[in-house]
Amino acid sequence: MDSTTLETLEYGAVLREIAAFASNQLGEKRVLNTRPSDSLRTIEGSFLEFKEVSDQIQSSGKLPLSGVVDLSPLFSRVEPEGAYLLPEDLVVVKGNLEAAVALKALITPSFERAYPRTAEKINAVSDVSFPLSEIERTIDERGEIRDNASPDLRRIRKEIRAGKERARSIIESVSTDKKTREILQDDIITVRDDRYVLCIKASAHTAFDGIIHGRSISAQTYFIEPLELVELNNRVAILKKEERAEEIEILKALTSVIKAHRDGVLNDQAIIAGLDELQAKALFGKETGAITPVIKKDGEIRLKNARHPLLVLKEKRGGPPVVSVDITVPEGCATLVISGANTGGKTVALKTLGLLTLMALSSIPVTADEGSVAVLFTDIFSDIGDRQDIIASLSTFSAHVKRLREFLSEAGSGSLVLVDEIGAGTDPSEGGALALAALETLRKQGAKTVVTTHLNLLKAHAQVDASYLNASVEFDEKTLRPLYRLHYGVPGPSLGLSIAESLGIPHDVIELARKNIRDKEGAFIESVRLLEEEKEEIRDLKARLSTLEGMRDRAVRRLKEERALILDKARARAEALIGEARQEMRAAIEKLKEEGADRGKKGASTKIDEVSARVLSRLNAPGKEKYTPVAGDKVAIAGSNSRGTVLSVDANAGKAELSIGGLKVSVAFDKLVKREGGPRAKAAQGVTISADMDVASSVNVIGQRAEAALEVVVKFIDNAHASGLQSVEIIHGVGTGRLSRAIEEYLRGNNLVKGFSHGDRARGGAGVTIVELK
Repeated sequence: MDSTTLETLEYGAVLREIAAFASNQLGEKRVLNTRPSDSLRTIEGSFLEFKEVSDQIQSSGKLPLSGVVDLSPLFSRVEPEGAYLLPEDLVVVKGNLEAAVALKALITPSFERAYPRTAEKINAVSDVSFPLSEIERTIDERGEIRDNASPDLRRIRKEIRAGKERARSIIESVSTDKKTREILQDDIITVRDDRYVLCIKASAHTAFDGIIHGRSISAQTYFIEPLELVELNNRVAILKKEERAEEIEILKALTSVIKAHRDGVLNDQAIIAGLDELQAKALFGKETGAITPVIKKDGEIRLKNARHPLLVLKEKRGGPPVVSVDITVPEGCATLVISGANTGGKTVALKTLGLLTLMALSSIPVTADEGSVAVLFTDIFSDIGDRQDIIASLSTFSAHVKRLREFLSEAGSGSLVLVDEIGAGTDPSEGGALALAALETLRKQGAKTVVTTHLNLLKAHAQVDASYLNASVEFDEKTLRPLYRLHYGVPGPSLGLSIAESLGIPHDVIELARKNIRDKEGAFIESVRLLEEEKEEIRDLKARLSTLEGMRDRAVRRLKEERALILDKARARAEALIGEARQEMRAAIEKLKEEGADRGKKGASTKIDEVSARVLSRLNAPGKEKYTPVAGDKVAIAGSNSRGTVLSVDANAGKAELSIGGLKVSVAFDKLVKREGGPRAKAAQGVTISADMDVASSVNVIGQRAEAALEVVVKFIDNAHASGLQSVEIIHGVGTGRLSRAIEEYLRGNNLVKGFSHGDRARGGAGVTIVELK
């Protein structure tokens, strides 16, 4: 990814926000150096590690990673023979070692089961408990060498303290002498060159026996060491040198211990930095509500309720609420053309797409909803914003063209190209022609391109080319406020005149501008408006269809439940009758035995016949005689409005072949009811289908509005399916195609429909839809 793309998509700004969540400088540096990867395995592995750290934070809080710094410079400094670490250096080293020991302490069997990848990293941290204990034994909390760092140091410091206490006692005695007090400038004891001295008046300094260690700036005071203290102070000075020499030996020994663990310590800091990077990303994700997207090598881009992460953070800090946007680039779509009103959110959508893709490829959670899908691009190019360069003598158009030239020479298969206001800054006809030529070239090179535009040439091309897709930013024309939603399949009007009027341009100027729009441009803008209205109506119809289908499904469930109840009752009645029949049969057999075989044979047979007839009459009551149709009978299908004529009968199969509205249908005998002459029964509640209820295989909705026509079609399909029809026709005509599209939308979501297609020329072509039912 080139630096211009990272800059225009605000990638660096997001990294700085994430780095602010780091616990140490190394983690912060790792975050700032993050770059997108082109390896799907690497990205997915990093996201798995991220998830473990994120889960650990949710469960037990942050990992102990603070206080870690880069120790490489310190180790380089002590590389020469005889070099050693100072106490303040050892305090820094101690911070790294403490973090390593604290991490190791987290490892338990349950931790390893819950977070295996994190545990693997922590187990790779070296055991630095010994060098840490040596530092703690030698250096105190203030960063000073402890007295007990060595026996010699403890003895020397004890002697120094004793010498200083004795010197203090002597000088206090001298200062309280009557003669001395008369020549003291200040009644205080001070220290010069680490030796106790008295402040003697300049006029009397020759009268005081001692060694002069200096005088005040005003020359009014001399700092004199009394002769009584010289020998004692000399002894303390010698002890001080011994102390320093012993401290250096101690520091050298401790440095040797640290250097022996150099490789492990440096490896540990790299592991800790990596964990801190993961933790910073996890904390960022928690703060912004980000998720781990699905990453695919190719296919559809789908970012659900995508939010720009910087705007999310701004909202968290008291800024305005962020409006999410669904961003989709379908599989097979080479170019997405986003159009619509100024200030409608086109550029924000473009930036959000690019930025969230970069974040996903960098294993950073994205500010979108679960189910979002990002695609693995090997290169991302962007040209967003005004790139005018006065120093380089580049106009806005020239700067954009220069950038476009780079895209054309470098982008190819696996590239994502993002261009804001492509072709702008010059004559619209020339700019549109150049833009379309560039988009076609990028498509042929295999790149996926997303652009924003006001150019009607691009919008029109996207409507007729299957490899392009129009999308418009929704805008409330009444309030002239953007809705920050993308509407796919329809180009958006720029609404430049409406917005100009809202910003104070006089109405008569706006009206004159509208008259000046060329006929062709005006027709295109009007077609866009009509398309938008049709889309809105179709959305409303789909909502109503969904409601109707819900009502139908509930009715079907209720019918099935009632049917099951009836069957249960019938089964219980049959079982009861069978039980009664068995009892009567047993009674007849007993009677037969009593009367004797010869005498009762005929009577038993008669008795059995009577019982059988009685049981059958009970089972059939109050039903009618079973109907066996013959060819030519006028019949109806039970439970439906379908009527027809019997063509032939298959007695073995128990089925008859009917002619219903020109279609041949095979129906079981028990579903047929013989019709008598006279007027047909009233249809079920709804709309009459065709001219004759005998013909239930087609419906004509030509000339009806989409909403009314759909109500007819819904009931027609339900009735046809209930009647056992397998194929029906919907006659809707060609017209503007709006009615046909609405019907197809309904059929596509109906679970009773097996498939549908336009009829052939003989059956009406595109004006007729043939529907296959399940």
